[in-house]
Amino acid sequence: MAEFNGKFQYQDSKGNVTQEGACRIHFDEQTLTLTPASGIPTAVDLGDLDAVIAADYEIRLPLYTGNTIVLRQLAKTYDNLAKDLLEAYRKRAVQCLLLEDLQEIDRFTGNFAIGQKQPAPAEFRLYKSNLAVLPTASQSFQWRLADLDSVRFDDAAYEVVLECGSDRLRVSKLAKRTEEFATRVQDALSSVATQSVQALHSAFPFLNPDQLRESASLLREGRSAIVANLDAIHPKFSTALASNAVDQNLKPYFDELIGRTAKDQLHAGFKLIRAEDGEELAADETADESGDDVSTALDADKTGPPTLYWFFFPIARRPGSSEVANLVAWEASSASGRATYFFRLIDPARVNDLRDAHVSEAAVRRLNRVLGMLNFHRRPIYLSDDELALDPKFRRYAIAARRMPEVREVRANFLGRAIHSSVDAWKDQFDAILKKSAD
Repeated sequence: MAEFNGKFQYQDSKGNVTQEGACRIHFDEQTLTLTPASGIPTAVDLGDLDAVIAADYEIRLPLYTGNTIVLRQLAKTYDNLAKDLLEAYRKRAVQCLLLEDLQEIDRFTGNFAIGQKQPAPAEFRLYKSNLAVLPTASQSFQWRLADLDSVRFDDAAYEVVLECGSDRLRVSKLAKRTEEFATRVQDALSSVATQSVQALHSAFPFLNPDQLRESASLLREGRSAIVANLDAIHPKFSTALASNAVDQNLKPYFDELIGRTAKDQLHAGFKLIRAEDGEELAADETADESGDDVSTALDADKTGPPTLYWFFFPIARRPGSSEVANLVAWEASSASGRATYFFRLIDPARVNDLRDAHVSEAAVRRLNRVLGMLNFHRRPIYLSDDELALDPKFRRYAIAARRMPEVREVRANFLGRAIHSSVDAWKDQFDAILKKSAD
């Protein structure tokens, strides 16, 4: 554990100094400990810092609570402390973004800007499936490569522009590595696209090249697509999904859900499974109620890339209706699936908006994107506030849930899960959740 000596101030949200004096500073990969020469020590999870701002021989550490720790008079150790603490902070940020187990490709240092905001310094960590943006003066965030619509090099501004829907991320000040960054991101994106189309070709071999391209434009890795739209490309699509993407042990639950889904509203999606994903995703599905530990591998078509399939089932307002109730079921249909997860689609006060199919489709897309941000880990969604807060091993999930407003929204809309213990018991849990969604 690194140790430094200096002086500190503890400031409240208005900048008033509530404590100050000489201190010792310790930190490791997760925790910063401040021990005053007189007074009570404090320990802070590095994930609870909003930034590490080093300038003019002081280090400011804004906390998520609004208070700030200021470190000063560090003498010759200032540079080392500033560098090492920033590195530890970024490493913890990666853990709290649930990216630490992913395979890293490269790192870059430069500036970033979202939309029209002013550029700010950051480190960029490129993974096989994600890009992490780790600023020094604001909170970290990540984008899934599969969500990117385009990556382009702006010659005039000498910056790289990444577009995801209406969001634009501008990356600059990379100096000689600017074009390299664009190439690296594009190569990683191309690799995801290549594996994705290979997975589709393996699972749906009846598609001709034109149909495969059209399918790949709708059913992209990490994104769901409406199955009726896939059937418009080839009428065998939904049949093949039910046959190839649903484990036989889960077929009874799948069929029950299909029977309750609004007409033409079923969504399907898939994720490429990498070596680092398997254990974590399987552990997420541990059957707490039965005590069974899931150690089996996720779905892997032996003739194509290992793939996890899932479905969104927007529940019909009435049997056979195309109108959607304020409830969607999410089912990971691989052999590791142990539960069906249920969410409200929108705020109950807006339930009449669901008469417009575009509203329910947009809600499913938002839910899909949040699950993608979490790398499809279930625990940050279904664990209770107390479980996240009280169990140290879930600390990074608790920080992720607090840091990301989209995750907070999804947790607020989570209504429960029905365990795959038996079809009858599952139906009882489903009916109870259905009643809860109507309250």
